[in-house]
Amino acid sequence: AITCIGGGLQTVFAQTPTQPSPTPKISETIAKNLEQATNKTPVPRERREQAYAKLLEGQRYIWNIYRSRSQTGLANTVRLAKQSLQKAVELDPTLAEGYTALAELTSPYDIDEAILLAGTAVKIDNNSYGGHFILAQLYTKKSEINRGVLDANFAQKAIAEWNEIARFDPRNAEAYAFLSEFYARTNKPEERVIALRNWVSAATPSGNGFYGRVFKGENLSPENASLKLAEALLKMKQTREAIEILSRLIAAEPENEEAIELLQQAVESADVESATIAVETLQQAINVNPENTSLVILLAQVYVGAGKIDQAAKVLLDTSAKVAAKDKNSAADLQVALGDLFFEKNQFENAAKTYQNAFTVRGITQSEAVTDDARDFAIRVFDKMIETYKKANRPNDTKAVIERARLVLGKSDLFADKKLISFYLETGKKAEALQTVRALRTRNADDYALLRLEATILTDIGKIEEAVALIKPLIGKKPSVGTGSAVNGQNGDGVVTFASPMADDFSNYIFISSLYAQAKRSKEAIETINQAYSSAQSSDRKEIAKLMLATAQQTAGDLQGAETTLREILKQSPQNPVALNNLGYFLAERGEKLEEALNLIEQAVQSNPTNPSYLDSLGWAYFKLGKLVEAEKYLKNALRFDNSSSTIHEHLGDVYQKQGKPDLAKSAWQKALEFVSDTDDINRIKAKLTN
Repeated sequence: AITCIGGGLQTVFAQTPTQPSPTPKISETIAKNLEQATNKTPVPRERREQAYAKLLEGQRYIWNIYRSRSQTGLANTVRLAKQSLQKAVELDPTLAEGYTALAELTSPYDIDEAILLAGTAVKIDNNSYGGHFILAQLYTKKSEINRGVLDANFAQKAIAEWNEIARFDPRNAEAYAFLSEFYARTNKPEERVIALRNWVSAATPSGNGFYGRVFKGENLSPENASLKLAEALLKMKQTREAIEILSRLIAAEPENEEAIELLQQAVESADVESATIAVETLQQAINVNPENTSLVILLAQVYVGAGKIDQAAKVLLDTSAKVAAKDKNSAADLQVALGDLFFEKNQFENAAKTYQNAFTVRGITQSEAVTDDARDFAIRVFDKMIETYKKANRPNDTKAVIERARLVLGKSDLFADKKLISFYLETGKKAEALQTVRALRTRNADDYALLRLEATILTDIGKIEEAVALIKPLIGKKPSVGTGSAVNGQNGDGVVTFASPMADDFSNYIFISSLYAQAKRSKEAIETINQAYSSAQSSDRKEIAKLMLATAQQTAGDLQGAETTLREILKQSPQNPVALNNLGYFLAERGEKLEEALNLIEQAVQSNPTNPSYLDSLGWAYFKLGKLVEAEKYLKNALRFDNSSSTIHEHLGDVYQKQGKPDLAKSAWQKALEFVSDTDDINRIKAKLTN
């Protein structure tokens, strides 16, 4: 929350909350003063001189505030200052400076009174910088911009006042910083970019002022402005300029992790020409700091984007060799990045060898137990090796790596067991998977993730009642924290699903509902979701329940019910990206209100441009509209972030079929079959392949 305003004087007040002795509110005489100020009767020179003298007297008292050693002394000094200033505006009602000073004195105690006083100052003199500055601060505070819900009325007033500050001082960084924040919160991206550009070119202030107190940890530096500008440009898909800005930032500060992360995002969505802009800058930054693995990996990614695979591999391999003697951890990370490059290019043999090299560089042997500081690294690389052998269709090697992981990580670590279960499930060996899960549960009775996994497998083999019976006894028990990690539901048909906390009634009802949905028993799924809604203790959880209700309604064929539920959510939370995506996808899937569907999904994508489900929905909406070029573009983009989604692969196959590319269509559908498990989905995709 905003706790103070203005400069040092307000900071003194913020530290001394005691209200000074009351003096008559100046607002009680404002109407009379304004009437005198606007009746065109000049204030006699003698009264103006007396008023100015009182103004100076009040300012001297204000200066003495800093010297006050006690709260009693402070309160007395504030009272005397207010009395002098009030006398000044009584003597000369046109003395705008008097109202401004009174507003600053009053603001820590009575914001509304301070707004009235500052407003009076700008009515008398619209060029009163102090009056506008105080109003900008007070309206910002009233807008609650640093809290969850923005007050739209005060936000607009704050925008108007910060624009006035920018009019007075075109190089005022703070004005543009606040304008950029307000434009971001009021969904005005173009105006935000203009404000950020002005901030970048503004004078660099000595401190962070009011902005730094409102947004804790933020600063008014041009570097911070440039970072925010690049982020805003990325959201507006102005990728080339964003890359140019980020490249300059990294060249000046190679350790700027935020800029490196943003540049990585930019490169992922950039065309080849735009991505190559970053090459020279990254090479220079690496020369300055060759041990910064983030920079080296990013440069390799740029080369990959430009189709220069050999150069990408070379930069990773060479840098790994250079730093190995001084920093084996960084050298091993670079080996992993090289393995990832080979994996993405389907060079599975090279990928597996390189991952093994990463172990060697890190000093992890075939048979010795791993040390605690290397455990996370080992788990990450084992996971990659397992996925590599799966993709290469080498089941024996997959199981061999899993067993090696068990040896290196120790029998108490569940990684190997969970990977083995996953392997069994993916290869259709559900009985073996169930047996392994039950054996693990005998040793880990409190692991709710394993309990839920057993229930999921039971449902998958047609034993829904037995699955539900595992979870129902948990309802009504005191919530506790389970070990392990939650088993998430599958993301099907482009609709986002949720992972919930494990052991309370709400999450258990939600999970049971997902089991019924998995078993295609929509009636029970909806009934259980309603129970979850009734048990929800927060608005967020009620919203989650309603989102799942909409999906269950859609699955059950209650199309109008699903639409109504989602529109109710959006009425309460207009920017909820999941509701925007799901409603848009449902409409597109039904071929109804396609322009609205596109608009809804575009809003979801804007909130999270790398979410594969949102991108899939956007591609599908374009497909339904007959815009196949756009559909192909967004579906391919979705696969960059989730290459294991059967839905996205199937949708892309449908696009290729419409484009008259039967070979590409069959390839995409065949890919979809690799990741699908539902019988109906399998039959549908096989039918496409045979037609």
